Amino acid sequence: MEEKLILAVTEHRFFGWKLNIYSARVNPDGSIFILGIPSMEEELRKGASSVDIALIRAAEELSDQSLLKAYSKEKSVSLIPQHTIDNLIRPRIESNICKMTDLALQTSIPVYFREKIRNKTLYEQDLIQLLPVPSHCLFNFVKDESGLRYFISLTNQYEEISLQQEPVVILSQEPCIILLGNAIHRVENIESKKLTPFFTKTHIEVPASSEKAYIQNFVLKTIPNYDVRIEGLEMKYRSPHKQAVLVLEENVRREFVFSLFFQYDNQRFNPAQKRKKIVGLEESDGSETICWFDRDLDWESQCIHRLSRMGLRQEGDNHFYPKQHTETQQQYGLINWINLHIDKLRDFHIEQHTDRTYYQGKFSVQSNLDLKIDWFDMEIEVVFDHFRIGFNRFRKHILTGNSEFVLPDGSVFILPEQWFHQYHDFFLHGKDTEKGIRIKKIHVGILDDTEKNFFSANDRKKWIEFNKKPEKPALPSGRLNQLLRPYQKEGFYWLDQLYKRKWGGCLADDMGLGKTLQTITLLESIYSQAEKRVRQLPVNGQLSLFAEQESVVPASLVVAPTSLLHNWKNELKKFTPELKAFIYAGNKRLRTKDIAKIFKHYHIIITSYGLIRSDIEYLENYSFHFIILDESQFIKNPESILYQAVKRLHSSNKIVLTGTPIENSLSDLWAQFNFINPGLLGNYSFFKNYYIQKIIKEKNESVETSLQKIIRPFLLRRTKEEVEPELPSLSQEIVYCDLSEKQEEVYQKEKNSIRNLLLENKENSLKNNFTALQSLMKLRLLSNHPALTHPTYDGDSGKFNQILLYFESAKKNGHKVLIFSSFVKHLKLLAEKFNVEGWKYSMLTGQTINRAAEIDKFNRDKDINCFFISLKAGGTGLNLTAADYVFIIDPWWNPAAEMQALSRAHRIGQEKKVMAYRFISSGTVEEKIIRLQEMKTRLSETFITSNNPLDYLEDNEIKELFE
Repeated sequence: MEEKLILAVTEHRFFGWKLNIYSARVNPDGSIFILGIPSMEEELRKGASSVDIALIRAAEELSDQSLLKAYSKEKSVSLIPQHTIDNLIRPRIESNICKMTDLALQTSIPVYFREKIRNKTLYEQDLIQLLPVPSHCLFNFVKDESGLRYFISLTNQYEEISLQQEPVVILSQEPCIILLGNAIHRVENIESKKLTPFFTKTHIEVPASSEKAYIQNFVLKTIPNYDVRIEGLEMKYRSPHKQAVLVLEENVRREFVFSLFFQYDNQRFNPAQKRKKIVGLEESDGSETICWFDRDLDWESQCIHRLSRMGLRQEGDNHFYPKQHTETQQQYGLINWINLHIDKLRDFHIEQHTDRTYYQGKFSVQSNLDLKIDWFDMEIEVVFDHFRIGFNRFRKHILTGNSEFVLPDGSVFILPEQWFHQYHDFFLHGKDTEKGIRIKKIHVGILDDTEKNFFSANDRKKWIEFNKKPEKPALPSGRLNQLLRPYQKEGFYWLDQLYKRKWGGCLADDMGLGKTLQTITLLESIYSQAEKRVRQLPVNGQLSLFAEQESVVPASLVVAPTSLLHNWKNELKKFTPELKAFIYAGNKRLRTKDIAKIFKHYHIIITSYGLIRSDIEYLENYSFHFIILDESQFIKNPESILYQAVKRLHSSNKIVLTGTPIENSLSDLWAQFNFINPGLLGNYSFFKNYYIQKIIKEKNESVETSLQKIIRPFLLRRTKEEVEPELPSLSQEIVYCDLSEKQEEVYQKEKNSIRNLLLENKENSLKNNFTALQSLMKLRLLSNHPALTHPTYDGDSGKFNQILLYFESAKKNGHKVLIFSSFVKHLKLLAEKFNVEGWKYSMLTGQTINRAAEIDKFNRDKDINCFFISLKAGGTGLNLTAADYVFIIDPWWNPAAEMQALSRAHRIGQEKKVMAYRFISSGTVEEKIIRLQEMKTRLSETFITSNNPLDYLEDNEIKELFE
């Protein structure tokens, strides 16, 4: 007998109504006998369609076992608290029901009503119809001699359906999906709970005493939003007089601005207001008439386009400025524009609102918070005995620390001391408006303290509502979901929240915690929720040139170091094979301004920083959905060609990934955050003159704290110790090495020569700093081994000998060692010794052609105990957990870079304790570098680690390095 898949509406004892999928047998009499839950593997073997497989997967997610695992630690569903069912499980069930109904409409799978779970046999009368066309809610208002009553019915195409039918089952509250009689309705624009009263009632009667209020408060508000049928109430369409109104006023910069409104009779609308149908109640001779009209949106759009054609640019909802004007014309540019276009403005009514008055006395603060699309408008006034003063009048005083404010009556008001602490950043990053301050929503961090001080109760409610986190997205199914660790899921949720708010983010998790995996999860979520394919249309009877289907959502761009390009593609292929990835690299890459004809067929484009710099004139012609910068410290220099090139790229969303939040200096912070959220930290000049000056030069802790608050919403960093306590420990030790006698002689001679040279150039600061840098480099090399600078040197090196002793000990005990140096020639010098001793090794430098082969050789070959790695070639993107010893054989200016090196071995997947040794030559500049690192530690832990010792060193600090 024939077997097939069916869907059945079934009631779960604890979780309510669900949509289940079953394997069923067709009996000779046409009835259906349920065999059980279908096996995914069996259905795949039978050649089930992708839709059927998706239905099985969606149903499996609603199984008792899956829901119990996801939402409860109980052993039985019967023990799950009701609030967990109501708040977590039921919403998940309803979400999957929506998905399953959408899938069912794509296939011919039959749907049955299984009233009781014990029913194994289903008959023709149990068959129900899943309506292919959405139904609509119809509000019916009837007034006759018995009074006013209303009821709700449904319409589906041309048929009207009563709600009083059996059975009636609510499958989903919102969106509304209900089983009514023998049909499943997907009802648009209404929640299921609003229909509930009418499942049992034919209508609701309105008391005669409440009719007028009911019409005003309910009927008039229903008409614009729903399909409505009215009987017995008079309705009249009216044609209002319409007028485009331009209000001339001054903004806070004393520039004139036009505010555009559309007036219909005596009602005025902002162009951004969404209401199209306007309904009102008119009384005449004791009777009421419902009057309505439609806004003429085509006419409104034409008016806006006319202003644009006449040379105005629009800002915000309804503000218009001249597109071009010189600096001297800035204040009066709009007045000149009016005179020039007066004949073309006869259809516009122009009003002038340019007067401003303020007053002051004993004070209290009143505020009103207005949430706009991209900013907060804070209407704040200080109310005194006899007058009011806008809070923005205190801007200059608060920013400059001036406590004296002269009142209109000549008296002086002393600003409260706390204002200078609470509102400094508020004014520093806010812009004045006519009645208060406008703060970009990306500056949400600086309002945390402010809102506690002068927000009204109503404003506080608005603030709490704004701060409410968006709903968490569903986690991806399959292998990706299974591999995600709890902290990675939280990272994915955090990225998704920023995405939904259109904010950029910096994912700065410790090295080895899976920043790539979290980002891939976000991309999979975004693209899986969007329509991934568009139908291929024939062109002249032939398929178009590209066989691939175009992605509805634009492609996203991943920019990474060259060494990580294939790693990204492999990770995408491994975890999200449904996402099509394309590496934009190689000599045969397409270099054209019409680059979209390639990119539009892919979800992810992967390229290198070098190609961004060289090919920006082509890449800037495509608007990406996401730009993701991996190892984003590559753009740390805001004055570099690379940074300027990256800024020319276009995208809707941006993320930067880095294992060290800030690598070199505070300017790195500005560069990366200005990329993800332009304007967050002001322009570069402001950032240097204010933040760098006050934090680095003046050691101002309050400014440091305020900077932390600003970036905190957009920075997520977790350390390995926080999220992976089971990770084996990392032990670190400094090995101090005495210089050999001959090495000491060469070193001291060179140091004395350098000191004399610096004294000679004392008056020339630029030349002195350049000399200092060269000299520091030479002393560092001598501290390692004089042979690195003196080819004829025939002596030995104390550090060199210590490294060999420590390695030989580790080798004898079967350990694998990573040896890091910032000097390739130091590594090669060690390699020569290894060759003499017959010790096998791998080496990775900038000249290494096949990186993957070297890495694989080290990981697999038990006879290779050493991996020589240069800083630039191996500081990022390597997983070398086969090693459990790390030697850092020369100190680096950047402690974070050392931690990156350690993380090649001490990362997720490491099962052994990791030992790290730093080799330092005693009595040399290396000891001074260690002390310098300690001096910078506090700043490093807060924001940065300095990679250049001359970035922020005073003259006395530079001298100290050579003493």
